[in-house]
Amino acid sequence: HTGDAVVLATGAWLGGLVRELAGPGLPVRRVRLQMMQTEPLGEELTTSVADPDSFRYYPAYAGEALEALNAGQPQTPTAAAHRMQLLMVQRRDGGLTIGDTHEYEHPFAFDTVEEPYEHLREVVAGYLGRPLPRVRRRWAGVYAQCTDTGRVVHRQQVRDGVWLVTGPGGRGMTCSPAIAETTADRLGW
Repeated sequence: HTGDAVVLATGAWLGGLVRELAGPGLPVRRVRLQMMQTEPLGEELTTSVADPDSFRYYPAYAGEALEALNAGQPQTPTAAAHRMQLLMVQRRDGGLTIGDTHEYEHPFAFDTVEEPYEHLREVVAGYLGRPLPRVRRRWAGVYAQCTDTGRVVHRQQVRDGVWLVTGPGGRGMTCSPAIAETTADRLGW
């Protein structure tokens, strides 16, 4: 194959060719998560929902407000054990996508555990003011996250004309247009 440039957007795949090209010390880790999807809610949810635990995992929120949150409203034991946050959005069919947990230590578990799902159901029911619709699907997945807190994504020229772009964490779907634009700008396109 030939081309003016090659961009390797590898997702959660960080072994093999990625390690060979990037070398040791790649500032990207794999993160395992658990999420779920419900039956339709039966009404429109007009916004995406996040709970205060979401502030605990992003360096941009570090500071006095986060310290006050941690002092006044510590995480529940289940949320802390599974490094949880509530992220919820309504799907086109009216169901809810709800997450998530964070697991960083390898090797990852192969199974899902029920406690995080129970926690999320309770938190969502509290926000909605009613029981959660029946859960339709549950899943676990893996994504790549850049560990350099100053960057949204790891972007590295690994060979002449070859770029590695990986590690947007849980921001890949929402930030991918901006990541692509910035990468294209860096390549002079």
